[in-house]
Amino acid sequence: MNENKNTFHCSLTPRFTDLDTWRHVNNSRIYQLHQEARLQAHLDLFGPDAWFSDEVRLRPLRSITDFRQVTWYGSEVKAQVQVQTCTNDDYRVRSDLFQNGEHVGTQQALMGAYENGKRVDLPAATRERLEAIVSNDAQLLPTPDYVERVGLVTSFPVIQQLTPRYADLDADSQRSEAALARYMEQARFGAIRHLDLGGLGILIASMDVSYLHFQAGWKPVDLRAGINRIGNSSFVFTGCATSEHGLQAAANSVMVVIDQASGRPAPIPDVLREQLQGLKI
Repeated sequence: MNENKNTFHCSLTPRFTDLDTWRHVNNSRIYQLHQEARLQAHLDLFGPDAWFSDEVRLRPLRSITDFRQVTWYGSEVKAQVQVQTCTNDDYRVRSDLFQNGEHVGTQQALMGAYENGKRVDLPAATRERLEAIVSNDAQLLPTPDYVERVGLVTSFPVIQQLTPRYADLDADSQRSEAALARYMEQARFGAIRHLDLGGLGILIASMDVSYLHFQAGWKPVDLRAGINRIGNSSFVFTGCATSEHGLQAAANSVMVVIDQASGRPAPIPDVLREQLQGLKI
């Protein structure tokens, strides 16, 4: 950790394969930049071998990612990471990304400890090291009521199956958090691809993901999604991934309709609003 306010700094380089069809860095790849910055800070704090464990493993319980500006290929991304809070059974990490002098994104990750696939308290040595650098400047996170909501929905308007891949495993042979973030993206895309945008575009503004477990499996994963709120120029997708081990992840994603020429938010036209109403849960 940097001696200056216990903030860790590093540089990350977007790759050509991180680009989406809009020719900017895809939102799931932005998520992975935050993950990498968080992991680099973890290694700086706990040592170069701290990226793996065969006993207690640290994984996110929840992450809230705000996509503040578009991130582009060809320029380095500067990252800074702080540990905001630490308790007996979780801690919270904030990462901020900057590109070309612009603050392009923020993520708050609530981290917990797992042993043999079950939640446990943080190891004492881990907690003590984190407490030594904690900033204690975090605001309360909103209640993740969408997790309960997906459990109550009997019929989602969009349901699709996804076959797990070897690449969905992390270095500890668990379902990776990056894979689960991509699952949430795919759940949204299953609905978005059928929308007639009438020349408008859609960008993701924020994504709030709760991780219920990281158990791997090879049976098809059910992705379910629907819309729970429609505003003037934005709407909110609620989605989830259900595996053979039950509900694995759930998410709320705020999507913004934009004018493609200006890149600015645009009011949702009546034709599009009617389509969105058909996707409500």
